[in-house]
Amino acid sequence: MFKTFLYLVIKEIIVFLKTYKSKFVDLVIIISTNIIVFTFIMPSFGLSTNFGASIAIGVISALALFEAIPRTTTLLTDIVGPRKISYIITLPIPSSLAIASLGVSWAANGFLYTVLVLPLVKLFMLSKLNLVSFSLIKFFIAFVSSHLMFGFFSLWLTTLLKDMKYVSFIWARVVNPMFMLGGYFYTWKAIFSLNHLAGYVNLVNPLIYSTESIRSAVFGAKDYIPFGYSILALWFLILLFAFLGIRGIKKRLDCV
Repeated sequence: MFKTFLYLVIKEIIVFLKTYKSKFVDLVIIISTNIIVFTFIMPSFGLSTNFGASIAIGVISALALFEAIPRTTTLLTDIVGPRKISYIITLPIPSSLAIASLGVSWAANGFLYTVLVLPLVKLFMLSKLNLVSFSLIKFFIAFVSSHLMFGFFSLWLTTLLKDMKYVSFIWARVVNPMFMLGGYFYTWKAIFSLNHLAGYVNLVNPLIYSTESIRSAVFGAKDYIPFGYSILALWFLILLFAFLGIRGIKKRLDCV
């Protein structure tokens, strides 16, 4: 059973690796443009010189979120079309485990895609990125937890859509609010100090726990939600999205 699950995950990773060269080019462009704007241009308008490093590290969480839409679109296209996914639920493992392999493989793909963000940011920014408070163990925990959360988040998103014409709604109603209000441009403590109610409402956003935990691991815990709380929240969301996503896909496919 475990070997079958592992093979399903590896299969998805192999498919992803075929596009890795192109994804790497995308990654370099995204990182470099963010650094140019927030490290070298915006400070001339009064923005803190440290803001660029925070934004650059936030790219990890932002990309994990943005990757949810292509995954959702691909899976939805298959469900309403050829239903190749029906094959994996006929394998000699529980259908829930077969569907869960999609979430895990998407997490693994996201891991492989964004694992180069920190080295590239350091390469581009050099001394402007201070890693004196960097914790490798915390970073690994936050990094893996974030990608697992977004892997199963993608699975859950698919269950919300009846067909392809609703995909654009996800950008406007889910992804954009999550991104703009998910701590990419600010820390949770900053918004909480500005307005306590806004800070508490912000805790509903799954992205905030990813951005806060990863930045806490890179820059130190002083200015962020306590690391342990963010990780607990991420794992609660992993289990929640896994349960809702797997149940929704099984219902959509009429699994027994």
